[in-house]
Amino acid sequence: MIISILIILGCFIGVIVLILTNKLSRAVSSLLGALIVYFVLIYLENEDFTIIVDLLFGTAEDSYANVHSLILIISIMIIIQISHDAGLFQVLAISLVKLSKGKPLYLMTIFCVICLILATVLNNVLSIIILIPLTITVSRILNIDPSPYILTQAVLVNLGATMFSISSIPNVLISIYAGISFMDFLLNVGLVSLITFGFSVLFFLGLYRKEIRIKKEDFEILKEFETKNFIQNRTLLIESTIALLSLMMLFIFIPSTFIPPDMIALSIALILIIMSKLNPKEIISKIDIELILYLLGIFIIAGALESTGVLNSLGNLILSIGGGLYTQIIIVMWLSAFLSSSIDNVPITQILLPVITTMTMGLPLGTGNQLYYGLAIGANWGDNLTPLGDNIIVIQIAEKNKRPISFLKFFKLGLITTIYQLSIVTIYYTLIFEFLQGLIILMAISFIVLPLYIFLKFGPKKSSKKLRTVLSAAKNYIIK
Repeated sequence: MIISILIILGCFIGVIVLILTNKLSRAVSSLLGALIVYFVLIYLENEDFTIIVDLLFGTAEDSYANVHSLILIISIMIIIQISHDAGLFQVLAISLVKLSKGKPLYLMTIFCVICLILATVLNNVLSIIILIPLTITVSRILNIDPSPYILTQAVLVNLGATMFSISSIPNVLISIYAGISFMDFLLNVGLVSLITFGFSVLFFLGLYRKEIRIKKEDFEILKEFETKNFIQNRTLLIESTIALLSLMMLFIFIPSTFIPPDMIALSIALILIIMSKLNPKEIISKIDIELILYLLGIFIIAGALESTGVLNSLGNLILSIGGGLYTQIIIVMWLSAFLSSSIDNVPITQILLPVITTMTMGLPLGTGNQLYYGLAIGANWGDNLTPLGDNIIVIQIAEKNKRPISFLKFFKLGLITTIYQLSIVTIYYTLIFEFLQGLIILMAISFIVLPLYIFLKFGPKKSSKKLRTVLSAAKNYIIK
């Protein structure tokens, strides 16, 4: 058993290393790890092949969570792909930009809102692929630097990813696994994301207020842009808009216990395909098959870690740290955020789900969902801590469009804003659960963040001088 655990754990670590180093694609890496796990379970542990089927699709005990997740993800992909082909998101984006009336702060705010809206229904990569070229095009027309807008969008796209239970793959995995309804997720995670979004926009407006200037004559050119030029098919645009709105309304009003969300999404996707009269083969060919294969491999590896007791031990280890529900939520949120900063958030989510299940044992019914909400926030927002993962696409697209953004500049903003956003949520939970304990945690965070921010902003030479100045000012304030 010990040898099997070590091999399976090594597989998980090996898959992460292969993905990080780009030695193999994520799908091939996870399937390779899953294949090794198969040989370990079948030939070392003498398990029946049914265990592989259970790891892939789930069991009756967990309501077949994995297969429900896959159906939901594929269905959402189909709906989004048809909507994208119809030009729905491009029309929405350019229409909102024209509302800025040439005022720089309005334009910054509107770009932030567009980013949030797109990220709630699209995955991060597709949102960036639509937004960044649009932003660069608008910046060329207005003769402005697109960097502030691109950087804010790169950070905010992950906030949008936590608005709905269908906004990102981690959200889908969490909501299906824990049986969290669309409305419960929206009220507990989406609301927190919306509050944090407001504070983040204020932060960006204050940070870039002196850098964004727009000449009136340049904006007149943008006003001549016709949104109809972005419409590929008007009938399809109307149909896809109705489909998306219907999907949201049905998620809100139909309980998941009556009709599972994946069946609702699949029904909408099939109706949209039939109504649009599009070629199903073309639609299916555009689905991210690599992501599906990647998930299948991760399901097997994570399930094997759970079945061998590794994840249960990790959950007990976190519980042994002590503290109540508040402390556990903060640990899960910050831990998942820092792990997701360099590791894809999908395997991190899949690994931590059984860990949280262990942690919820003994808690009052429904209370344990707060831990899943903390995981959703941390796993999604942690992407911004470093320009790795999906965020590297932002730098690549900007460079391709001859508007390069330095790795260091991105790292500075992403690190500070992510810690700022996580601190806002920490304050939120502090007010709800534990004021004194939360205050101590926030002070500890500030002692780490402040020197780091000064170092990044002023460099190693001036940092010590700035730190002495800040500490001296704090000392004088305390004495007074």
